[in-house]
Amino acid sequence: MRVLELLSSAWWTGPAEPMASVARALAARGHAVEIAVETLRPGNLVERLRAEGLAVRDDLALSSKSGPIRYLRDVRRLGALARGGVDVLHANFSHDHVLALLAARAGGPARVVRTVHAARALARGGAQGVAFRRTDGLVAVCEAHARALVERFRVPEARVVATRGAVDSGAFTPEGPDLREELGIPAGAPVAGIVSRVKPGRRHEDLVDAFRAVADRLPEARLVVVGRGEGEEAIRVRVAHRGLQRNVVFAGYRSGAELAAAYRTFDAKVLLAEGNDGTCRALLEGMAAGRPGVAYRFGAPAEAIVDGATGLLVPDGDVAALADALVELLGAPARARAMGRAARERMSTAFTESARGDAIAAFLARILSLPPAGRAA
Repeated sequence: MRVLELLSSAWWTGPAEPMASVARALAARGHAVEIAVETLRPGNLVERLRAEGLAVRDDLALSSKSGPIRYLRDVRRLGALARGGVDVLHANFSHDHVLALLAARAGGPARVVRTVHAARALARGGAQGVAFRRTDGLVAVCEAHARALVERFRVPEARVVATRGAVDSGAFTPEGPDLREELGIPAGAPVAGIVSRVKPGRRHEDLVDAFRAVADRLPEARLVVVGRGEGEEAIRVRVAHRGLQRNVVFAGYRSGAELAAAYRTFDAKVLLAEGNDGTCRALLEGMAAGRPGVAYRFGAPAEAIVDGATGLLVPDGDVAALADALVELLGAPARARAMGRAARERMSTAFTESARGDAIAAFLARILSLPPAGRAA
């Protein structure tokens, strides 16, 4: 099978990591995989992908800012590839999805598959629904998103697969250094943490409000905010207004070994909203590091956390319930550690790159066995 992965971005962010993971998994199974990303604007994505040993094309613009001439060139080039031996055009963003659908209308055996990485793509109607129904196969990042594709957009079930997120449990481990000393956190203080871009929509406001109630009951508790973003100043103001300057620590952006150390700083890992990657990878990483998850009950988190066994789920938007869940774990360290061990076991066995690779490889084979979807309807 020859697969061309498409991603209309020049930066290593959001869906880039799962796309690269899938490309590696397919290549490891003997399939020929190439990747095309945005080349119109500079970024770090091509360099990162090639550093991982992946084959990256440079003959497509793949930019929503490209204008009509480059847009048509991309359609023609993709059409030629679809007629010239590529079996699957695998789109990851709406822009490359539309390009692939237009290219496939010219004929040829290639199928168009789209991975829907985030819930916001499922909130649209009209043209988005038409595009989904004209697509040969759709990959959802959780069962909830798969149900939306079938029920809301009327996509045939045979053309939809739900996969799980994946985490490298060898990179995120319970053993190793943490950041407590660097951040000035006492050794015995209970710590909840969030790893997320700090921006509107990621619901840091809910977490700060909940932590006011946590601090009232567990005065030594700390909340560590890992990440940066345009919403940080507003969150700092909210922390001050809630009188939580002593309890909330801003740790800034962390990556690599420092990110792994950040997870080990926590006693519980919190996630309240998905970003560009609907698998909510930061939650999976924290659980792989042996920390129980705490999340609102939605999408991928509701499927990653086994409530009461590997973490706690609370009703979406219920700040009081969120505070209760944090107190329940931070106030019972032995129970939190037991949940953390169960969380790591779940991540190590069910949320692996190998399992996701097997699922997507089997799905692509199935899609190739089906007749093309009604793209010309």
